[in-house]
Amino acid sequence: MKARYAIAIVTLLVWGVAIADNDGVKWDNLNEDQQKVLNLYSDGWDQLEPERQKRLSVGADRWTNMSATERRASEQRFKHWRTLSNQQRDQIRSRHSDYRSMSPADQRRIKENYRRFQDISPERRRELRERYRNLTPDQRKRLHDRATDRRPRPTTRD
Repeated sequence: MKARYAIAIVTLLVWGVAIADNDGVKWDNLNEDQQKVLNLYSDGWDQLEPERQKRLSVGADRWTNMSATERRASEQRFKHWRTLSNQQRDQIRSRHSDYRSMSPADQRRIKENYRRFQDISPERRRELRERYRNLTPDQRKRLHDRATDRRPRPTTRD
């Protein structure tokens, strides 16, 4: 009997949280800075999907906490994003999703490789990109497989 009662209470609590979660964010609950950033949405805020309201409020909060330099960089990224084709955007979203599904160790490895690549001179980066573009699909696959293979390799040379 106590178990049923406990289950009923937990169910009601979870259901209540789910209902509250679907309410989104009320305009009046946004702070003044968020409202300034999201002013464009003020008239139709209540018609937005709750999930969109949450994303916008979090984004507005991030924006208000950015420095002027960070804001300029963000604006430049957004301008660039708008110039991309839908196919390019989809490819970026897919790659981002793939990255997010990787293990933390693999994410660290990718970040470190990116940092090392950025430390290379622009001429050397162009050279490496060109060499990669000239590889056949089979050579690219072997290179990728070798880069993701975590087994120790023999140290002898031919």
